[in-house]
Amino acid sequence: MNAPLIDPFARAINYLRVSVTDRCDFRCVYCMSENMTFLPKKELLTLEELDRMCSTFIGLGVEKLRITGGEPLVRKGIMAFFDGMTRHLESGTLRELTLTTCLLYTSPSPRDATLS
Repeated sequence: MNAPLIDPFARAINYLRVSVTDRCDFRCVYCMSENMTFLPKKELLTLEELDRMCSTFIGLGVEKLRITGGEPLVRKGIMAFFDGMTRHLESGTLRELTLTTCLLYTSPSPRDATLS
């Protein structure tokens, strides 16, 4: 592990929140403006880039990773990303891998859902 990340108040940073998409079918006022402009999909990080970025932060001492959005389950292939991130849980370098979602897009299990 490299030197830990430190915030301006000299606290170690061990928690990272990563938005994997700005897309969502809800229009919650606390999250989206009336005239929301979404990023072009080509400007979003690929899942491989997200994996590399998260892995780098884990190497810098991040122990808790929260995946969020928009609605993260609308991101195509997101479950493969989670499958890949579990290697850090198995090795013990990551203690928590969590997801913020409204669960709108799930069938009996998020893994079985067909996402666009």
